[in-house]
Amino acid sequence: MKLSRWNPSNTAPWKKINYFLVAPQFDDQEDSRRARTLYIFLLITPVVSNLIALFLLISTNNPPLIIIIFALINLIVVASLILIRKRQLLISAAIFLFAMWAMVTIAVIFIHGQLSNPALGAYLLLILGSGLFIGPRTAIAFTSLAWLSIASYLVADHFNWLPEPILPLTAQRYIILQSLIFALGLVLIFIAIQSMRKALQVAKDHEQDLRDNNANMQEILASLEQRISERTAEITQQKQFFEALVQNSPIAIVTLNNEHCILSCNPAFESLYGYSQSEVLGKDLDELIAIPTMNEEAVNLTQKVLDGETVEQMGQRKRKDGTLIDTEIYGVPVLLDDQQIGVLAMYNDVSERVKTEKHLKHLATHDPLTMLPNRSLFYEHLDQALRRARRNNSRLAVFFLDLDGFKSVNDLLGHSKGDELLQEVASRFSEALRSSDIVARLGGDEFAFVCENLNDPEDAATIAKKILIALSRKIKMAGQEISVSGSIGISLYPEDGGEARDLLRYADAAMYRVKGQGKQHFQFFSWNGR
Repeated sequence: MKLSRWNPSNTAPWKKINYFLVAPQFDDQEDSRRARTLYIFLLITPVVSNLIALFLLISTNNPPLIIIIFALINLIVVASLILIRKRQLLISAAIFLFAMWAMVTIAVIFIHGQLSNPALGAYLLLILGSGLFIGPRTAIAFTSLAWLSIASYLVADHFNWLPEPILPLTAQRYIILQSLIFALGLVLIFIAIQSMRKALQVAKDHEQDLRDNNANMQEILASLEQRISERTAEITQQKQFFEALVQNSPIAIVTLNNEHCILSCNPAFESLYGYSQSEVLGKDLDELIAIPTMNEEAVNLTQKVLDGETVEQMGQRKRKDGTLIDTEIYGVPVLLDDQQIGVLAMYNDVSERVKTEKHLKHLATHDPLTMLPNRSLFYEHLDQALRRARRNNSRLAVFFLDLDGFKSVNDLLGHSKGDELLQEVASRFSEALRSSDIVARLGGDEFAFVCENLNDPEDAATIAKKILIALSRKIKMAGQEISVSGSIGISLYPEDGGEARDLLRYADAAMYRVKGQGKQHFQFFSWNGR
């Protein structure tokens, strides 16, 4: 079994002694340094002063005074040490230095009765200690106190106000006090040198830390510069990419501020509307391209986008030369940090598409040969005419016409000539009727008409005669003259009914009666005339 060596530093009494011998640590390094400096001085001061007290007790006739003076010094030292342990560094240093200043001043005036070199040395030690223990400002304050004490002594000495000295300063006492001041001075100088070395070491450490931090900072800055450079290049590339998209887009794009004024436009916008970019910058977009009759609608549309809405609709806009184009209009609010800073407007030319749609719609509702309305559009127009007639309490007539002998013309001349004949017939019908009347081809050689605002059925008879006369004129075709005729059946609103399909069916029935009676005439479904 191995025996451990006895170490007195591990005993409880020694730990307590060591606790009082080591200065406490503060959060601030400078406070820790000052506390350590003051702590060392306070520990040395009673040792030196008590040794001096022993020498003075041997050589004086007034031992109680010596005991009292040095007991006060020990008491002040103990109080200062306790305050440091309680982390009251500034208060501890201030109390100790002020007490020492008071004791030196009392010794000069009341005890020794003279301003000696040891007293001046003591004042200098107080000034040096205040600078070490607290700071330069405190050193200035104690310099002022020292000058005040010296001036007070000189004034009192001049006017003979000084009391009789209790312990006159003999040569032996002079040497002892000088030794005390010298010893304490050496301690302070040693402490100052150590503090200076420590400060220099701390400065060097700080300098090295600063160098290390500077190197780290340089690395960080270099990394940041690299990242910023890469990010800038990325942003620039994205910016160029989106600028290329806008510039090369076939859709006209324009940006506006919150006052409707144009900030930029792409080449497609210039091409679509015929303006150069210099001509449009700063101009009001709606005043530039909106149709005057629709300007209010265009302004309202722009305002909707400025109010934060996204809009999409069709509309017509005018070019620089005044021509109108059909466009798809898109408006999108532009936001930055949730604040609207303007509008992005896009215009797509759909004139050809609209034209095609209109043409397809026309083909769907018109006869491709004669370009007259077909059966479905005829019913639509007839329904509208009936609604007007009911509203105005008026009369209208529906005519159903079938060409007589058209099949023989087709067989004789061919279908192409038959188509030409139908086109000519349709043209004559349009010329014979009013522009407000409806002419439609229902299929084959069947035609239908609607005439509104008739005073009486005789007006319908007059129109039928006019149609037959127009139809009876000879038609030149393939080097020969061809005569055609037709049979017409007529139904009336309100006499024969109020539904479109019924009126057309009644007119068809009346037409078949004409066919059975010899053709080339007209007949009413129910009205027999006067």
